[in-house]
Amino acid sequence: MRGIEAALLVWNEVREGKFASEAIRRLGESMSPGDLTLASSLVYGALRRQFLWKEIYSHFLKSSPAGLSRLTADALCIGTAGLLELKKFAPRVLVNGLVQLLKEKKEESGARLVNAVLRRVAEEGARELARLESSGGVREQALVAGIPPWVATIWRNTVADDSKLLLRMAGIRPYSSFRVLPGEKREIVLQQARKNGLHCWQSPLVSCSVRLNTTIYPGNFPGYDEGWSTPQSESSMLVVEVIRNVYKGGSLLELCSGRGVKTGHLASLFPESPLECIELSPGRVAAAGREMKRLGVAAPPVFRQGDALGVSPLRTPGLISLDAPCSGSGTWSRHPEGKWRLTPEKLESFSLLQRNLLKRAVSLLAPGGIVVYSTCSLFKCENESVVAGVLSEDDSLVELSFPVVSKYFRKGRPWGMYLWPELPWLDGFYMAVILKRSGGKNC
Repeated sequence: MRGIEAALLVWNEVREGKFASEAIRRLGESMSPGDLTLASSLVYGALRRQFLWKEIYSHFLKSSPAGLSRLTADALCIGTAGLLELKKFAPRVLVNGLVQLLKEKKEESGARLVNAVLRRVAEEGARELARLESSGGVREQALVAGIPPWVATIWRNTVADDSKLLLRMAGIRPYSSFRVLPGEKREIVLQQARKNGLHCWQSPLVSCSVRLNTTIYPGNFPGYDEGWSTPQSESSMLVVEVIRNVYKGGSLLELCSGRGVKTGHLASLFPESPLECIELSPGRVAAAGREMKRLGVAAPPVFRQGDALGVSPLRTPGLISLDAPCSGSGTWSRHPEGKWRLTPEKLESFSLLQRNLLKRAVSLLAPGGIVVYSTCSLFKCENESVVAGVLSEDDSLVELSFPVVSKYFRKGRPWGMYLWPELPWLDGFYMAVILKRSGGKNC
């Protein structure tokens, strides 16, 4: 399958609710490495700033973009992104490829329009992009950063001067990092990766992380099949490092455990501690089980499928890791489709769910127990506001400070700590450590 054709297919699947990474992985089996790279570059380039590309190509339309067919609009968005972002791909080849695909789909008028508009984008689009980049308006800044304008407004109102920094961080391209087993296995992985032509090195930030200067399909990285290497952002690894620093013993409970990435990390750090995981999605529970087999975990955790708000743990936990469902705003550079699916109403519903989940978590603790609350969100309403609301209702709860294991941590206002996505291997994360004291009274 040709890369341009695959990009349009993936774009359509993303519109229907699928993740771009999953669609690309599936189509990649029928593509050459070159076409796979082209398809991925076009899709992610278009997704990260799709409203910017629409703004630019609309500038060269003679009528409203609302009247365009879906395929024509898709071709214009992907074509504009490719023309203005891909530096090593001939513009004429890209335009001709999109026009030919439209003709094959019997959209002759769309093909003519795409040909005319994209040729103008190739000639004048860079000037229009520069004009938007030089604007001081909030809307224009949001478009250039690839952030929905309503999100940029929230950040401006909640983090003040730092909102501009957040917008700049949104443009950082993510690279792959892998959690790799220590010692001889790490050396073998590094040697094999370099032999395969990959530029990689051990992270100075997280000792278990190996960084790449690119992204890579996990199965193509040395040690993955053997369970020695696991794709994981360094922010996620640092959450587990915080857990290791505050854990005082007893059984571990992971609420909303997902596909088992943090689960595998926890299992490697605490092989003697009972670990129980509760996850709502049956598919994710099954994926986590497969992940434990890939890792070769000798004593697998107990996985239980169900609603974390209702399922009771088998043991009273000494520590609970709650990685709450959230907007994913800290991972938008890695999963750009998420930012275009979020609405203010969905954000509000996440905040309510997070508060209920945190209340549930602290209710499961015995006195002296700890909850590590985390999200991959950069919204205060999903982070400090949630923690503040739960702490205010129960005077047995107190926030604990924890050793700052990275200079990239930033204090929340006033609760918890943020990891901002300042590096290609870091996602935006938030975490707070909460202790349940004895002798408190519920309010």
